[in-house]
Amino acid sequence: MATEDERYNLDQRIDHVTNESLSATRRIRQVAEETNQMGVETLITVNEQGEQLDNVERRLDEINVDMKRTDKHLTELEKCCGCFTCCCRPPDYTKRRDYKQVYGRSRQDEELITEQPTGNGGRGQPQGAFVKRITNDEREEEMEENLGAVSDVLTNLKGIATEMGTELDRQNDQLGRLETKVDVNTGHLSQANRRIRKQL
Repeated sequence: MATEDERYNLDQRIDHVTNESLSATRRIRQVAEETNQMGVETLITVNEQGEQLDNVERRLDEINVDMKRTDKHLTELEKCCGCFTCCCRPPDYTKRRDYKQVYGRSRQDEELITEQPTGNGGRGQPQGAFVKRITNDEREEEMEENLGAVSDVLTNLKGIATEMGTELDRQNDQLGRLETKVDVNTGHLSQANRRIRKQL
């Protein structure tokens, strides 16, 4: 049987560990909330970056339309007596493989969803209490609340990370397309410049 002093020392030790645990859960919650805020800000930045890439791609597509219109006008200028196409005319740039690769298919084909979502739909959250009750006081209640908030933040961070990964994958694919479109538009422009110099 424990003596009165041993019981007092045990109560003091329990009280100390409970206070330390409460302090630790407060710090964990603060760090989790700061991390969540950084995740949200990063996701916003990634989405803004995606919008900028979309604008660049749209401008490249507009350049392509302008170049096709230029080709049409140059073809008219190159006709002999305004009726026949000259045999020394360069091949149609829009028939090239690299051109067809980036401009030959519709954007809807590129954005076709080929996989189903893989999230767990919120399942996997711990059921029941996070803290085993010893003193059954308000400190344990606050620890439970802190750990519940951390759990919610972690679930939110998982969603942010998944969305960010999806967006970054999309942007990586788009960067590859943009590089090819820039090369194709540069080649198309060079060919048009050569054709114009011949006319002059």
